[in-house]
Amino acid sequence: MKKVLIVDNSSYMRKFVKKVIEKGGSYSILEASGKEDAMEIFKSENPNIVILDLNISESAMEGMDVLTDMININSETAVIIASAIGHEEVKEKCIGLGAKNYIKKPIDTKILMKTLEECN
Repeated sequence: MKKVLIVDNSSYMRKFVKKVIEKGGSYSILEASGKEDAMEIFKSENPNIVILDLNISESAMEGMDVLTDMININSETAVIIASAIGHEEVKEKCIGLGAKNYIKKPIDTKILMKTLEECN
């Protein structure tokens, strides 16, 4: 069973994404609300897939730092950015840093599941 780590400072968004994933497949789901717990869980659990929000703190786009740290630790992890920031240059920067995909919020459940399937 593949492990999915959901990183978002919004507990509502984490629960929403978790419910969508649980309905659509058999994944072990982990959750983190910020950079520190995300990195701690990432290092200890070694998830196959990470769904990462860019704005996980008051610091502007701290998710970019998390993305970079995760890719430096394990470049095989499929990191999917899920963010309300839809600027093309932000998307291109994330892909350039190693993200496998970029989903714009509000999240379309079909796109989320299709993106997860592509990571398998």
